Amino acid sequence: MNLLLLLGTAVFFALMAIVIWRIIFGANPTEINSMRWLQFAQAIGLFVVPPFVLAYFWSDKPFKYLCLDKKPDAVNVLFVILFMVLVIPFVNLLGEWNQQLKLPHALGAIEAQMKASEAEIALLTKKLLDVHSLKGLFGNVFLIAFIPALGEELFFRGALQQIFQNKKNAIMAIWLTAFIFSAIHFQFYGFVPRFLLGAFFGYLLVWSGNLWLPVLAHFANNAIAIVFYYLKYNGFQVVDIDTIGTGNTLWIGCVSGLLALIMIVLFRAKLRVTNF
Repeated sequence: MNLLLLLGTAVFFALMAIVIWRIIFGANPTEINSMRWLQFAQAIGLFVVPPFVLAYFWSDKPFKYLCLDKKPDAVNVLFVILFMVLVIPFVNLLGEWNQQLKLPHALGAIEAQMKASEAEIALLTKKLLDVHSLKGLFGNVFLIAFIPALGEELFFRGALQQIFQNKKNAIMAIWLTAFIFSAIHFQFYGFVPRFLLGAFFGYLLVWSGNLWLPVLAHFANNAIAIVFYYLKYNGFQVVDIDTIGTGNTLWIGCVSGLLALIMIVLFRAKLRVTNF
């Protein structure tokens, strides 16, 4: 019942957000600033509002229900930021392997459609990231990094994972939520790294009891890419962040994965997790 309520509330507020966006930008819905506002409206309506609304009805302490009531420890914050920086090459390596996956020949039409869809998403993302002022950069950090990080973590880890979870199946809840989190992006060729990152975000929440840590991890993942693309599009000589850990630098991706595993083990020990 709670799952149906979450999905129904999300659909309702998402449709409301789209209606409001159409009223304001209906004359020119494909203009890039219009698309920015659409992304903002969808994120707020689909991901941010529903968890707060339902947590208010499900608990007399909604912020505690969503695990937003505690300030994260400074050491944990530093760990999350450092982890998200160090894991970039490994994520890129997983992404390269993921892109080499091919569907059976009988599903060739579906595969072609998925590739075309991902090409359109990549083109739109490039347009959104192509800004040439600090105002545009901070706008993208807010729109593409902070709002999705807050909204998606509220929805997936704060609400959905908690619906699936109880004392006996927390691990199942983490991985099932991570699967849905990755699938909902409709990007098959980035499914594996997003799936594993989603699982990491889920473990962060369960181990720490603090949703701000997965929000921070998600935000760091998005913000790092935004800053690098800003530098790239504005003439700075920077390495292509998407290729670190692949090709001739595959060894960096492997080392990155090993360091990520070590950091997770150490962080788990720091939080004194004993059951999983």
